[in-house]
Amino acid sequence: MVVRFGKLRYNNNMKLTAHSSNRLMETFAKWDVPKDFADPFYNYLVYGYSPGGCFTSVLANDFAGAIGSSHPGNTVNSFKSIAGWIGSSAPTEAYGSYEAVTEWTKLDTAERRAILERDHLVFTQEDEMMLVLQGERTVEPVLY
Repeated sequence: MVVRFGKLRYNNNMKLTAHSSNRLMETFAKWDVPKDFADPFYNYLVYGYSPGGCFTSVLANDFAGAIGSSHPGNTVNSFKSIAGWIGSSAPTEAYGSYEAVTEWTKLDTAERRAILERDHLVFTQEDEMMLVLQGERTVEPVLY
């Protein structure tokens, strides 16, 4: 278990403290999403990076495409977990069709952050600042 004290993670202009990063990762942990599935989805949501062929197909609701481009080590349970996570946690703008996935990757940092804040996947910048200033601890969820 890793304990962090509000360190900033910089990448592609979005600055998240460990509080926000862990808040988002906790949503994956609730659905038992494996780390090798959660990481590409995290990078897709936060930084707008393409999640790769298989996961793009998952987000686009293309079952045949997802299975056809899946790594042989991916399990049915892992796909069930990520499908549950998408249905309960992913912003509606970020999935549903290939067009939706492409549009998400085109959003700028401020647009993505506003949606993630709206959906309570990350803290607002003001809340992050308060958590850091108050010295609130945060624990990185353990994903298998």
